[in-house]
Amino acid sequence: TVRGMADVYTPLLGSEAKPQPKGRRASLVCTVENETGLTQHEWRIRKTNYFIALCSSALLGLLIAVVVNETLWYSAVGFETMDTGITTVMKILVFISTTSSFVLLFLYYDALINIQRSQGVELTAGFNFFSLYETRHLWMFIWDFFILLPQPFPLLHFTIGIPDLEHLNEPTVYTSDNMFVALMFLRVTLLPRLVAEIALKGRDMAHVMARMGNIQLDTWFVIRSLFIANFSAILWLIGTLVFSMSYLILLAERPYPHVDQLSNFDSCLWLTIITMTTVGYGDVVVQTRMGRVISTIVACLGVVTVSLIINGVVARMKMDPREQRIVDWIDRSEVRTQLRSAASRTIQTVFRTYRMNKQMLLSGSKPKRLRVHPRIRAELTSFRWAKREATAEIGDPMINMMQQVQFLAERLQRMETMMEEVHANLIPQRRTSAARPPSAQRVPSGGAAAQTEAGDVEATARRAAEAAGGARGSLD
Repeated sequence: TVRGMADVYTPLLGSEAKPQPKGRRASLVCTVENETGLTQHEWRIRKTNYFIALCSSALLGLLIAVVVNETLWYSAVGFETMDTGITTVMKILVFISTTSSFVLLFLYYDALINIQRSQGVELTAGFNFFSLYETRHLWMFIWDFFILLPQPFPLLHFTIGIPDLEHLNEPTVYTSDNMFVALMFLRVTLLPRLVAEIALKGRDMAHVMARMGNIQLDTWFVIRSLFIANFSAILWLIGTLVFSMSYLILLAERPYPHVDQLSNFDSCLWLTIITMTTVGYGDVVVQTRMGRVISTIVACLGVVTVSLIINGVVARMKMDPREQRIVDWIDRSEVRTQLRSAASRTIQTVFRTYRMNKQMLLSGSKPKRLRVHPRIRAELTSFRWAKREATAEIGDPMINMMQQVQFLAERLQRMETMMEEVHANLIPQRRTSAARPPSAQRVPSGGAAAQTEAGDVEATARRAAEAAGGARGSLD
């Protein structure tokens, strides 16, 4: 962190750090400015804003494209290669939103590069292929670029026929608008990153702590943390995925000439949910090749989604150590209460039998043996079971103490081994130093201080080893 420094040369940045402005609150966040004059904090804010605008523009274009496709289908145009005035205007709006998404995409990755420049990383000047490669953002940039390309272009129409599985003479015809809208659903992959960007917006200390702990704050890290902190956001993402895959199945099955069950969105949504939950009733099935491809993807996503939901529920239901200690204390209290009740019943039964035998002796009758008395045997059996449960739950105090002593003995053994290794490494150095001629032993003051410090470390190690040995002997 560079704060309140003037005329200080920084080798990593190759420039002079600017002085701290008056009235600005000190922070642990790096505020080194690059050639643009913006700090790392400011670039992070810009990066988040650019990505939010990028996702908004891209998803808005997707929604408009869906409206265009549904308008063409329900306006009885069907497979005709013609547009209405409304659909042409909406396609132009989709093109404008996609163009703005590309502009925001370049601004977003330029902000990512400038963030690393603000951290003191030497990169190629400007925004180009090499700077993206050096920051390890090249492949993600290529992916984002290609998922923004598909869109229903105005005045562009063609059809593709894919042979059917059963009716080879009647292929399933897909229009260009239908295929481009299906490919535009790749933009849904931006949603997890959008959630991560919003969750990390303005949290500079999170980045500082992550760098101190050598942890990368990527999308997967944020999604995993949201399973514990905000499970509703994950459910929202899963719901978006379910509706998106349902509409893709509808796009694949609706042009089928012999379509029966999957001609409406409700049946497609039912099929998606049943497939993702690995139930598979078999009452609704796909009929086209593209439908089977999408169903395979849905099945694979379902396995991942179900496992994530289970892990999220387990993480939410798992008790923290403080809550677990309270539950353990309650269980132990109940076990002690049951053991105390069983013991008191046994004592009462024995005393009552003894008093009854005493009265029988005074009256001249033959007394009953206590050990063979059925009530006493039943109470003794109940007491034994209660004692076994208490021993299993609480444990024997002597056994617990012996386990703790054994644990301490193992720790002392490890300490003694470490001290012996330190002592063994220091003794050869002292012998080598003593074997040198007097002229070779003359060292500067820093070397003499180092030797003195090594001697102190050796003495300390020897005393610690002796203390560990004494403690071990006491434990034995």
